[in-house]
Amino acid sequence: MASLIDRLYFLPFSEARTREEVDKHLRTRSAESLRATLAENISHIKQKSGALLAAQAIFIVVDTYGIDHGWPRAAVVVSIVALVLSALMILISLRTVYLDPATDGDLAEMERVQLLQHARLTTRRSARFNLALYLTFVSVVLMGFGAVDAALGWA
Repeated sequence: MASLIDRLYFLPFSEARTREEVDKHLRTRSAESLRATLAENISHIKQKSGALLAAQAIFIVVDTYGIDHGWPRAAVVVSIVALVLSALMILISLRTVYLDPATDGDLAEMERVQLLQHARLTTRRSARFNLALYLTFVSVVLMGFGAVDAALGWA
């Protein structure tokens, strides 16, 4: 049964849901195929994370421009904090990991354990990326409000 966070993120966070998803895939495809798909997903998340970091660098520059041009200080500061937190989440996700090989059990069970490790890594990196993307969006919205406020002279 999917937990609230599983449903919110559309990802299998709990150990039981992760096992359920891996077992479901293994009923219809080979372990090699599932491993390749998970590796491709991890690679795709890394590529998107790099692009998001590049965009965040540009948004930091826009925030500093806003400070120099009279944008509301509170909006810019919150925007910068959101960008920094978001960048930290992305950097945590991009760190190198080592997945211990399974050594206990029969060959099929060891394969399953390794697939579960890859699935957990994919899920966690996806969740961090999504949260970082949401924080970046909040930052961009705040920049927009700051720019509009400064242009219209509401303050």
